[in-house]
Amino acid sequence: MQVATHNVPVTIVEGVKKAGALLTAGYAAIAIPGVNAGYRTPTHEYGTANGKPYLIPDLKHFATQGRQVNICFDQDNKPETIQRVRTAISRMGRLLVNEGCSLRVIDLPFGAEKGVDDFIYALGQSAFDALYNTAVALELWEIKLFTLLTYPPAIALNQRFLGQLLVPEGEKLIILKAPKGTGKTEWLATEVAKAHDLGRRVLIITHRIQLGEALCNRFGVNYVTEVRTNETGTLLGYGVCVDSLHQESQARFNPNDWSNDVIIIDQ
Repeated sequence: MQVATHNVPVTIVEGVKKAGALLTAGYAAIAIPGVNAGYRTPTHEYGTANGKPYLIPDLKHFATQGRQVNICFDQDNKPETIQRVRTAISRMGRLLVNEGCSLRVIDLPFGAEKGVDDFIYALGQSAFDALYNTAVALELWEIKLFTLLTYPPAIALNQRFLGQLLVPEGEKLIILKAPKGTGKTEWLATEVAKAHDLGRRVLIITHRIQLGEALCNRFGVNYVTEVRTNETGTLLGYGVCVDSLHQESQARFNPNDWSNDVIIIDQ
């Protein structure tokens, strides 16, 4: 009753084993049998939702004004499972926030330890303490999702510069994520040169004109405003702002024209 009546912070986990591990580590925990088990969504007889989600009574009992609630679900490498878990966290988290709770999300890192019980067993309580103390508010966690890769990386580097990064043979879509100053532009310049050697044009898409012009200058490709006055025209491709990717723009853009070429999208 002390947890319920004194607004003690609680952490919601999947299953009693995880809750037991946190209780042993000195954290108040609430176990639910699955990521979607903390709330219900009304449906009609055919299973289609016909009402707003709501917290289950057992969980709502602890959703008191000002209580800190943490969600610490299992981590998984499967993209569809990751998305399902993230959706459940957002939905249940919003319901708890609406009750006046302060909601934080504890993200377990990808690894062999799927649940918090395995994580504590393998890495120790101090490792979980660090995760607990650096957990972010629901709003910040949701914003952070927009910067994350959906799929686990095929290649992960732990070095100052990208260097001669080798792309897996036959890959059609490459997503490159690296901090500023690690050599992304230099690596792309090498890839542009390879494409030109093979007779393939390069389309460079950016969100700002100045950025596009700078990249085109670095890659040796005309920006769209230069194609009419430069002798190479669109022979090597060109750079364009994302707002001009339509037929009525100066680029007269047609996606079918680039079916076998190289496209670089810089955020």
